[in-house]
Amino acid sequence: MRVLYGVAGEGLGHAMRSQVVLRHLVDAGHDVRVVTSGRAAEVLSARGFDVEPIRGLSLTCRRGGVARTRSLASFLAASPSMAGHNQRVFRAVMEAYDPEVCISDFDSFAHAVGLWAGRPVLSLDHQHVIDRFHHPRDLRVRHLHVARALVSAKLPGCERYVVTSFYAPRARPALAANTSLVGPILREPVRALEARRGDHVLVYQSAHGDPGLLAALAAMPDVPFRVYGVPPAHVGDHVSFRPFSEAGFLDDLASARAVICNGGYTTLSEAVCLGKPVLSVPLRRHGEQQLNAAWLERMGLGRRAPRVSPAAVRSVLEMEPPTAPVRPGNEDALRAVDAFLEAA
Repeated sequence: MRVLYGVAGEGLGHAMRSQVVLRHLVDAGHDVRVVTSGRAAEVLSARGFDVEPIRGLSLTCRRGGVARTRSLASFLAASPSMAGHNQRVFRAVMEAYDPEVCISDFDSFAHAVGLWAGRPVLSLDHQHVIDRFHHPRDLRVRHLHVARALVSAKLPGCERYVVTSFYAPRARPALAANTSLVGPILREPVRALEARRGDHVLVYQSAHGDPGLLAALAAMPDVPFRVYGVPPAHVGDHVSFRPFSEAGFLDDLASARAVICNGGYTTLSEAVCLGKPVLSVPLRRHGEQQLNAAWLERMGLGRRAPRVSPAAVRSVLEMEPPTAPVRPGNEDALRAVDAFLEAA
């Protein structure tokens, strides 16, 4: 079957889980074409998949939060050239490939192809946990209403929605009939890890994360930190800045005592599936990250905080590893994809 698979290019979490599904589809003999933008195009091309680069929009972040005005200005400036390029790709895909079904990991392009051509569309992402499920009011998640409106508007009218999540809220009754919830989709190198508890704390920080991070780490000389995503600085011998290496990062993750990160779903999922207590400092004004961090804390898997502080770090270090780590959802997700293709 000819499958057009769209992957959102914002961040790399979409590409990480999509490669699991893409490998499954290719191994099953399907003719798969990927459309994506940004670094995701480079990552998936390097993995050997047939990728057609498109142009996508991205958020602008500053000092630990989403810069909404700058993001909007960037969207408006990029939209004309992006639309022209993507229209040419759209015509080329339809003429040379003519997909039979479309799968979208929060990607508008494959979704638009499916609706325009009358092809069945499967949504497989984490973002729809925001709008297709109920979340308790006492989670106290700011800006969730904005995130819910944006997610609802992006991929309407899909045949089915498969949502991957490490937390399991209750589906909204009106949407439950075509909505499925599965556990985190972990890439194979993560599933192969053997979790063990070392002394260090793994820190994975986006370039626009908490500006007070290094000062907080400097104030804890008795705790060894291994830091990814932050330019090296003189903080102290207990803080080691690591250049990005997938193998090195995963080894440090598997052996970490605890993890400090933002609220991105992929890193949180990998950490909790390995049984690591997590301090999540989600980006401000980012509804999805705020929701992920709130559920993390509610489930007793870690703590959320508005910023990294010695008190917040020590509260996580005092936590015992969970007795039952979150179970991956790879098999459930792949069964749902296969069932969708069989029914298409």
